[in-house]
Amino acid sequence: MEAPGPDSPCGLCGAAAAPYTCPRCNRRLCSLGCYRAHGGCSEAFYREQVLQTLRSDRGPPPALPSLGAALRRPRQLREAEASAGCEGRGLWGSLSAAERAAFQRLIRTGEAAKLIPAWRPWWWRRNKGKNQDKYGDKDEDEDEDEPQIAPPPAIPSSIPALSSFPAPPPSPLLRFQLPNVLFGYAFALSLHGGDESLVPELPGAAIDVAAALRMRRAFRSTAEALRAARDDAKGAGYPMGPLGDAGTVLAVAELLEGPGDNSENYTQNNAANYNNNYVIMALAHLEQLLSRGQLNLDANERQTFVNAQRKCRFLMSWSQEAPMGTMVELARETREVVNELISANEGMGQGEIFSANEGRGRRLIEELD
Repeated sequence: MEAPGPDSPCGLCGAAAAPYTCPRCNRRLCSLGCYRAHGGCSEAFYREQVLQTLRSDRGPPPALPSLGAALRRPRQLREAEASAGCEGRGLWGSLSAAERAAFQRLIRTGEAAKLIPAWRPWWWRRNKGKNQDKYGDKDEDEDEDEPQIAPPPAIPSSIPALSSFPAPPPSPLLRFQLPNVLFGYAFALSLHGGDESLVPELPGAAIDVAAALRMRRAFRSTAEALRAARDDAKGAGYPMGPLGDAGTVLAVAELLEGPGDNSENYTQNNAANYNNNYVIMALAHLEQLLSRGQLNLDANERQTFVNAQRKCRFLMSWSQEAPMGTMVELARETREVVNELISANEGMGQGEIFSANEGRGRRLIEELD
């Protein structure tokens, strides 16, 4: 679609003089009022710029000063229109001195971070009830400002048999690919705050982090598979992410463990199915994100996403038919890695996990079992 020219009328009210352009949808607008009223582009634009800055940061995990630096960039909203001959045009230039001061105060005090919606992953649902104090949840009179737990993804109505794939019998080492892929899924989802509209970036991050999605990679242990994913995340230049290093490994353990004995329908007889359900839900969710993310890619990049989708489907079938106790054993081995990271003070200080994307410094996990 061709961008409107400088002489185009206002895209909202039709006014002839429309000197401003929305940096997201390129619609010509005549005033700050029309800019604010024409849709959610401004909020989405700010969010995209912040996330892009976070993804490109190759140093330590971004803190509030980095967020402030990203939001202080008014140049994305300015237009140097020589024909207009008016200094300060654009959204920033149209703000009054008081409005500019108020915005800068939000950045300086850190209050701007509260505008970013808090997010909790869907697999934390397993802790509702049993760990109310740990997660700061309340059964009654729950704080309306508490972040909502994301809805769980759906379980596929049918999963093909493992024998339907044109591949040799699975290697005994195949089981170690699952923690690697689950780490990439949890890392990418938390890094993007669970915003599934951020495609292809979100599934692309999972591919960057999980070598098992990119190539035929054999791991000899769960610890090796998780270490490879952590190293790939750092090598790709991603920040640590809201869950932290050990927190992302902990997420893998929780996915492998399933909902545990807090579910109303959980019994000792169907425990193995519940373990598999969380894994299958995560793999199916990642496959859906990969499918959506490949729509606007070139042929080479699209093939990478297609191959990752196939790996997700294959692992779903393998998980469905895995011997009883396989997920329990993988979860136990993953927990051992978590404990090692805590002991080494990597990614989790004093046994605590803080959610960077919540923006208010609120503690999400006070202790670990």
